Amino acid sequence: MMKPSTLIGLVGLCSLPLQGAEPVSAAAPTQSVAAASFPVPSAALPSSAPVPVAPATPPATAAVPSAAVPAGDPAPVLSTVAAPAPVVSAPAAAPLPKAVNPGSLVTADLQAVPLYRQDELLNWIEQGRHLTRVKQDRCQLTQDIEARASVMKIPAYQFLWGDMLAWGVCIKPDAQVGVQYMWEAANQGLAPALEQLGRYYWKGILVQKDLVRAETLMREAASLGFQRAQIEWVEMLLQGMGSPLDYEEAYHWLHGAVIGDKATHQKAASLLSRLGNRMPANAIARAKAMH
Repeated sequence: MMKPSTLIGLVGLCSLPLQGAEPVSAAAPTQSVAAASFPVPSAALPSSAPVPVAPATPPATAAVPSAAVPAGDPAPVLSTVAAPAPVVSAPAAAPLPKAVNPGSLVTADLQAVPLYRQDELLNWIEQGRHLTRVKQDRCQLTQDIEARASVMKIPAYQFLWGDMLAWGVCIKPDAQVGVQYMWEAANQGLAPALEQLGRYYWKGILVQKDLVRAETLMREAASLGFQRAQIEWVEMLLQGMGSPLDYEEAYHWLHGAVIGDKATHQKAASLLSRLGNRMPANAIARAKAMH
């Protein structure tokens, strides 16, 4: 049996800290406790038992009262197909008027126009109706007229095409080119072209006044027997243009003209009378006797 003094000494030695040993923190016991795992009793979860799965809840359906559907009878099936929309019939079409043959309309409104003959075209030009005739034919021959003027260089068609260009008939107006075509016709001796250019230079139409050129052109047209030029040439002489040496010849041309229009005939007679008043009697006699 130990002595009391010896026991106290042993207790003191045990309470002294060991040199070099790290102090144990207060959390150490907690960590050791947390890390320790406690065994689960095998009776809590049998290893072979499957995990129970909750059954799916079916969608709620409205309960049908038992009084609405007798027992034993099948429940009525409600159709989900939409009812077809009512068909609206189109209103009955009004009766059409009696059909008209389209061919007859085309024939009545627009007929093929034959090319102008040289003689009839010259006649229209002398009467001043050539542009009116082209309009009446609805400009159907515009390309043909241009071809005969620019390619074939027929004087009557050159004059017609020049007039159409100058005044914008069936084509965009171009006075400069139009007058050029008139000159081409005049250079080939077409009397209406000579007369018209002479009148234009006399009156200052489309071109500037040039009385010398007007006299030359008008006298040339009158010498070719163009009646309009013969009347206008006498008018120019009575206005002081030309020369007294031209009186006898001008009197002869107009005196020998055959004029069917009564108004034009009276105008020519008046001009001859006025011109004769400026001429000696023997000059008038010679002019009437000339053939």
